[in-house]
Amino acid sequence: MNTAEKRSGLRGWLDRRYQLSPLLDFLQHKEVPLGSHWMGWYYLGGVTMFFFIVQVVTGVLLLMYYQPGEATAYESIRFLTTKVPFGWLIRSVHSWSAHLMIISLVLHMFSTMMLKAYRPPREITWVSGFFLFALTMGFGFSGYLLPWNKLAYFATTVGTNIVASIPLLGDWLLQVLRGGHDVTINTLYRFFAAHVVILPLAFVAIIGLHILLIQRQGMAPPLGARVAPRGMKFFPSFALRDLLLWLACLMVLAALAVFLPYGPGIPGMDWELGEKADPFAPAYPGIKPEWYFLWEYQLLKEFPPHLFGLEGPQVCLFIIGILFAIWAVIPWLDRRAYQDRSSPAFSDLAWAALLFLTYLTLMGWDIGANGAIEGLAAMQKVARVCAWWTLAAGLVVLVVRSLRYQHRWFVFSGAALLQAALHGVFGVSYLLAGTISLGLAILAIAVLNFTRSSPDERRAN
Repeated sequence: MNTAEKRSGLRGWLDRRYQLSPLLDFLQHKEVPLGSHWMGWYYLGGVTMFFFIVQVVTGVLLLMYYQPGEATAYESIRFLTTKVPFGWLIRSVHSWSAHLMIISLVLHMFSTMMLKAYRPPREITWVSGFFLFALTMGFGFSGYLLPWNKLAYFATTVGTNIVASIPLLGDWLLQVLRGGHDVTINTLYRFFAAHVVILPLAFVAIIGLHILLIQRQGMAPPLGARVAPRGMKFFPSFALRDLLLWLACLMVLAALAVFLPYGPGIPGMDWELGEKADPFAPAYPGIKPEWYFLWEYQLLKEFPPHLFGLEGPQVCLFIIGILFAIWAVIPWLDRRAYQDRSSPAFSDLAWAALLFLTYLTLMGWDIGANGAIEGLAAMQKVARVCAWWTLAAGLVVLVVRSLRYQHRWFVFSGAALLQAALHGVFGVSYLLAGTISLGLAILAIAVLNFTRSSPDERRAN
């Protein structure tokens, strides 16, 4: 008899039927690689998973009372928050966990970029994570309309209008998304179906693939080492630490939900129910999308109505598409990491992306407007204040990277800071500032590559 047949009791009964011994052996021998990098990076994936689980549990509880419909959607949410015991708390936890999940997911992608954990054989793991990020954005966008209140209605109108700018397919996609030319109750039905059926099914499938790849290939060892020099046992050492962090996240989530049940009250993070949606009412003043869409919203505002014979929003969406495509295929672009070597250029690219998003998001929030958000003078003031905040943050990043991590590549982050300075401090148009910064970055890369190449290589070229 083999070992599984010799075992008695419940474990032996399960093992003889489902062959659990290989799984248990895998858990006993699985290790988390240790190195000079910060171990905290490895916990971000688990934190994201925790907030997703909270989303599923609270979403099911909300679904027990929510009734999609023109005469029931808003009323069911109001009944839930005012009459159902702790209904307001469940809705608050659901809303807060959605925002915290996006933050942890962004940090997780950033950590993967810093550790170069996308290098072979983990390219598909990175791509699956990118699709999970896209689906998470879809969750946020589709769920925003479900309360059918005034703010959600006009924010969805503004958000879906962007789709119309897509060349050739824009009008068709807009009608598919809205269920017609305008945001109506048909839009609510479609968003509800996407939020509770389509997106969850797709998310579970991709996250299953993502976790399977991670378990099959293991966590990425330190750069330059095919096998980690040492490791921490996943079970119980790492798993218990992960659970402790989940408990801390639960405490933070509970505190935010209790003390800020309707969000911090800033644009893009405010889910107070307010008034019921009225398609015939005037547009909601100062309407803004959720904070994680603010950078796209602001970037669209920076484009003129017409550019290069095309509609300005079409050019903007084309550029956004290129940026997302570059981010998705980074494992194949980063040739040095592909060879298991340090790639400071792509680390700098990640920091530049953060600075780029920070500047646009701050402008989308109208930081520095002091109540006046209209007029050229107000926009210039907002750009100036946001530029100084971005430059200050960028200076801290550059100093820390230079002193603590001995980084010497600052081309991309320097270009992002130069664009913010030209636009916000010196008043150059955003697109011209971006063109100048991009041109100087390309020139700097060409000069660096030329000076680092050997004389024989230059003669060969």
